[in-house]
Amino acid sequence: MGLSKKILKELAQLAETERTVLSVYLDMRKDDEAIRRFIKRESERLLRVLNRNEKDHFETSLSFLRDFLKESISNKPGIAFFADIGADFTRGIELEVAPEPLIAIDDEAIIHPLALQMDEYVPIGVIMIDASLMRILVTVGDQIETKDSLRGKIHHLSKVGGWSQMRYQRRRAKQVMHFSREIIDKARAIFNAAGVQRIIIAGRDRMVSGLEREFPSEWQDKIIATIRWDLDQADKQFVKKVRPFLEKAEREQEKDLIALVIKELRRCGLAVQGKDLTLKALKMGQVDTLLISQGLDSLLIEELTSLATSIGAHVEFVPDDNQTMKQLNGIAALLRFKI
Repeated sequence: MGLSKKILKELAQLAETERTVLSVYLDMRKDDEAIRRFIKRESERLLRVLNRNEKDHFETSLSFLRDFLKESISNKPGIAFFADIGADFTRGIELEVAPEPLIAIDDEAIIHPLALQMDEYVPIGVIMIDASLMRILVTVGDQIETKDSLRGKIHHLSKVGGWSQMRYQRRRAKQVMHFSREIIDKARAIFNAAGVQRIIIAGRDRMVSGLEREFPSEWQDKIIATIRWDLDQADKQFVKKVRPFLEKAEREQEKDLIALVIKELRRCGLAVQGKDLTLKALKMGQVDTLLISQGLDSLLIEELTSLATSIGAHVEFVPDDNQTMKQLNGIAALLRFKI
């Protein structure tokens, strides 16, 4: 099972009880023996600080974790696992990015690493195109997956069979148009299903230009980069090449949200800043978008994230060197309504 807002909300609701909840994050790039050693070491550490009832819940929860690891056939770089035995709740989640390993027991699930992944590692739709091949891919973090491909037969610009160059160019332009439309129809369905909000176009100049002429209007704000790319190159090289574009898009989104917060604060509108006012707004269900500096205390980040997720608010994590967020004491929120 993959990460989703629905799962995050389910996990946040576990905080409404006082039961013992196991939260586990594992880096699955490690070998099996390293993962077993980590689980054993952290389990022994926790058992020394739990009471008898908590130990029973913890050991039962661990047995479910071990069963999940045995049955899992995922090749993803990370997993998260949660167990609330009192609620008969267990959930394993595949992660597209390897997490910082963690095993913890608390009265609520630890979910801010999941929320951070959802914010920083959104699915990116990619269309690669040249005169003979089209590929539609979705990339998250360092993971890239081909969702569809299409072979084309776009002739090169040269005289063939005695045709005039002008006639040949018209024929080629028509081929490019039909090829592009077919690609876009496929990509639209794939990107919608994957929740893609950012798109990258890569390929040879002439084919990319033909594709651009057929872009649907709803893509205009989603395309973050158009780059020259040889489809014979490895996908890993592509991920490295586009990472700066993805980071730029994320920083621009943060900049726009912070600017909106400042605008609303200046006119006493739909925004609050600082710990106390933001927590109050979260508890009253007012928050639409929560902005958190990554430099805050981890316990405070967890509290804010859990509250925001439980009311369906979007959470945006901002690098701790952002000066405007420092002036806002590291916490701000856009509101749905005022009270």
